[in-house]
Amino acid sequence: MSVLNDNNKSSNCAKMPVLGDLGEGNNRCLGFSTARAVLSQELQKFRNRPFLETTMAASALVASADGAINFAKLTMLDQSLAAINELKIYDPHDAIDIYRKHAEALAADPGAAREKILRLIRKLSDDEHAARLLIKVCVAIGKSDDDFTESEKTAIDQLCANMGLNPADTGL
Repeated sequence: MSVLNDNNKSSNCAKMPVLGDLGEGNNRCLGFSTARAVLSQELQKFRNRPFLETTMAASALVASADGAINFAKLTMLDQSLAAINELKIYDPHDAIDIYRKHAEALAADPGAAREKILRLIRKLSDDEHAARLLIKVCVAIGKSDDDFTESEKTAIDQLCANMGLNPADTGL
């Protein structure tokens, strides 16, 4: 009987070094393939964290551009989190907390919060794929309530400019 077997519940597990809590909410002896998969997912989360943060910040900027963050926009945000591989590895509650933090900052001090968000998204200017994906999410959020306002388009234009994208090339 192998100690590395994922199904092993014997006392051998207690004698083996434990990998610790690797995101599964437990502290048990893991098999190599399971441990590698968990570590791979954690590494992917670490690498994609800036994309999550910038996408939530930009989404808050666009959603609040017309002064109304409504249910349709939040639903589109949820759908984006579920559909985009770079985002679906995260707990949606964590993503919404980041979004909410930026939305509240925009409500409290729109100018300062907008500048902070624009500085944040400039980090994506070196990754055209990520920048275009972020813009697709923002366009979807802007259009989600069937009223794609000029203020939402202007916010997306500003995002594009800060990431070095031509708005005409992004589907606007």
